[in-house]
Amino acid sequence: MNYTPHHTAISVRNLDNSLRFYEALGYKQVHRYDEEDGSMSIVHLKLGNSFIEIFAYKANEAKPPVEYEYANNLEDIGVKHIALQADDLEAALADLRDKGLADENTKITVGRTKVSYFFIKDPDGVWVEIVKDERYY
Repeated sequence: MNYTPHHTAISVRNLDNSLRFYEALGYKQVHRYDEEDGSMSIVHLKLGNSFIEIFAYKANEAKPPVEYEYANNLEDIGVKHIALQADDLEAALADLRDKGLADENTKITVGRTKVSYFFIKDPDGVWVEIVKDERYY
């Protein structure tokens, strides 16, 4: 049996804001489902061979974004962030700054595992890590 990554699911406050954010990272919408009463929507976004599944419940619109520490409370149990690979981190950072998704305080770091990376937050406070990892390729 072979397994490959398929999707990551997130719940958001505002679907339009989240779609703009993830589409700016290169994701393309491939499926959408809307409840007839408007209470929720599900959108599948595809990038390469993987997907993000977005759940947008009307009841979440007034909630504040999540408040995760930088790199997401790594000592706590649970999923920490979404990571995307970039061929050129400097160009990726410049691109995301131009799109308003990263600011001047966003810096490229080399981690303890020898991966270069930086983090940005989506509209709901979920950390998205942009990495350049040449260790296994």
